[in-house]
Amino acid sequence: MQLIIQAGDLGPKWFHVALRTLVLLASSESVIKSHHLAKLLGEDPTFVRKILSKLAKADYVKSHGGRYGGYMINISPEDITVKDVYQALGESSTTPFYTVPSTGVEFFISQIIDQAEKCFQEELNNFSIQDLVDFKNRN
Repeated sequence: MQLIIQAGDLGPKWFHVALRTLVLLASSESVIKSHHLAKLLGEDPTFVRKILSKLAKADYVKSHGGRYGGYMINISPEDITVKDVYQALGESSTTPFYTVPSTGVEFFISQIIDQAEKCFQEELNNFSIQDLVDFKNRN
């Protein structure tokens, strides 16, 4: 049986890219262009811009247009929890239990998944972007 997430995994790509992007922006005193962020992250610039767009929509980052424009963090890193990022960018691709042929256990499975998700988000709420920045600076 394969584990869903193993030690060392970064989780969904959108999630770790968003967190790493916020760490880079929180560590910078000036704007950073999206293509530069993409290079630092080793990711596709279009994908990074989609993440930045969602972060801007959630008001966590601010974009500055023009030749010397780019992105910068808009909220204090202490005030952005990892849970905030997860909820702002998380895409719901769940399957409601009542949409699949019944074998009699679907509702119970949905309760297990729901409880696991609640525990996961409670743990994410214990960490801020500033915690990630501080960890980065210690190492």
